[in-house]
Amino acid sequence: MDLRTLQAEKLIREHMVVAMGAGLVPIPFADWATTLAVQLNLVRKLAGLYGVPFLSGVAKGLIASLVGATSVRGAVTLIKLLPGVGWVMGGLTASVVAAATTYAVGKVFQKHFEAGGTLQNFDVQAARKVYESAFREGQTLAEADQRPALDPYERLRKLHELHQAGVLSAEEYEKLKQQILSQL
Repeated sequence: MDLRTLQAEKLIREHMVVAMGAGLVPIPFADWATTLAVQLNLVRKLAGLYGVPFLSGVAKGLIASLVGATSVRGAVTLIKLLPGVGWVMGGLTASVVAAATTYAVGKVFQKHFEAGGTLQNFDVQAARKVYESAFREGQTLAEADQRPALDPYERLRKLHELHQAGVLSAEEYEKLKQQILSQL
């Protein structure tokens, strides 16, 4: 494995961990927006690593098309709407789905950029097979990493990372932080 591939793998894993925290956001549908922001940042960094021009609007559309096939996300968000246990069950499942989709998005774009591709010649249909395989792999990795994500202190740390990365505003960060602290 060359240095650039190792750097790409590291970027994917780092963003996967941040996305896992994003999946724990207790506000229904906010986890999607936060995860998309994490995935967009990942594609931006991968594009930079491979010297590919980054176009935010194009990348956002490609990610949405690719991830949109994962209908699990909608079900997970609906689970979060259930009173009481909904957030706990939905949040745990959403964190795995957020991490797995982020891993899959990263792997798809890594492979595409390594082959000399750009955002302009990205073929969503052709990428689906790679995405589905990488999603399953990411799901396995995320499930193995899920235990630490349940710890409130770990959730606070990940929430802080999201805020530092600019994914959450100061107001969103404080609100979510207070929700986690109230559970201690």
